[in-house]
Amino acid sequence: MNYAEHSIHTSKYRGCVLVVDDNDQVRQMLSLALETAGFEVIEAGTQFEARDQLAHTRPDALLLDLQRSSADGLQVLSNSRTRHYLRSVPILFLSVSENDEFRWQALRAGADWFGLRPLGMIELQKRVAALIRNGRPLLKAIAGRNRHRSSAWRRLRPAG
Repeated sequence: MNYAEHSIHTSKYRGCVLVVDDNDQVRQMLSLALETAGFEVIEAGTQFEARDQLAHTRPDALLLDLQRSSADGLQVLSNSRTRHYLRSVPILFLSVSENDEFRWQALRAGADWFGLRPLGMIELQKRVAALIRNGRPLLKAIAGRNRHRSSAWRRLRPAG
């Protein structure tokens, strides 16, 4: 990988990313792209390794690409969203499948972004950085809606 082609030429990005990919070469490529951009990267090759890593660390984002079985990737995604400490962590889901139904399954299961491989490394760096910086889009929308409701309720409620 050529640094000039696959990096944003800066290490201004910060945060810890757990990269879960069952293909060693792809996992190493994704990790290198993120490390080059300044992220701390933790790797896992299986859902079991990911679970073990999560027992010891709290990443700022998860990058999932489990393709040996699409059901495995969706299951890991769903299981991640049921864990309290991962509910607010952005999850990026990568796939080689162009199937729209699979894409929607991943988004419904809790993915914050669905990327189609092959994927440009600069795009990946920017997506991860944006999700870490801005948080999960759905959570922000819900929080904004709840904040609006509570302020409207205070205006309608009688004083005293």
